[in-house]
Amino acid sequence: MFAVPVPLRVLTLNVAHGAPWRVPMPFLRTPWGLRRTLDGIAALLAREAADVVALQEVDRQCLFSGGVDQVAHVAKKAGYGHVLHGPHLRVPGLFAQGTALLSRLPLHAPEARSFEADRAVDKGYVAASIHWQGMSIDMVSVHLDPFSPERRLRQVRRLAHALGQRPARARVVMGDLNSREGTPDRTVERLCESAGLHAHALGSGEPTYTVSWPRERLDWILASPELRFTRYARVDAFLSDHFPVMAELDWAGPGQSQG
Repeated sequence: MFAVPVPLRVLTLNVAHGAPWRVPMPFLRTPWGLRRTLDGIAALLAREAADVVALQEVDRQCLFSGGVDQVAHVAKKAGYGHVLHGPHLRVPGLFAQGTALLSRLPLHAPEARSFEADRAVDKGYVAASIHWQGMSIDMVSVHLDPFSPERRLRQVRRLAHALGQRPARARVVMGDLNSREGTPDRTVERLCESAGLHAHALGSGEPTYTVSWPRERLDWILASPELRFTRYARVDAFLSDHFPVMAELDWAGPGQSQG
């Protein structure tokens, strides 16, 4: 009998620092309330059983985070043994917030960069490679600027350039792009064009923001042509002001590059 290929399961979520609603600053929440939200996020990740998770607006232990290492808390509770965090806004003792990758597979060639030339210094990305089915795939968690299309496009160019400096291999880019498809600046489309990516169901995906009034598809999972989407869905979990997005991927066929 032939073994059925197991798809690569990935998920992205902007966790809003564990404090998305009435008290939008985690340090103003009770430690019990903050940990309860983080426990809910960890339970979601464990239930969805993603191999790799991309998180945005997630903090290490600092004053802003309410004294909680949010990355370590979620990773431990959800059973992820491999973690990469990029503190894109870092002030010792006060801020350590950024993007993260949680993985059940070892992470290789880790990279964390902030878009520091922009005014929005808390935005950036982390990247690392995994070995899956005998191949290497670059996994990326990114957060782009929410306010300025010009700034987002500069960030897209920097991200595409940086990914181009890494060894040639398949890649998956996940995160909060703060842009829907079809906008005049074409942030999503330009990221796909410049980094050699494609989106699932461009033009017909479910909105991911906000959970109280979903109207914009801001959260994305994009993949290079070597990979094909076999499943793609918004996860209706109310743990942040963003919905999670999950996908399953498989190799598209012969000709994929080795890492």
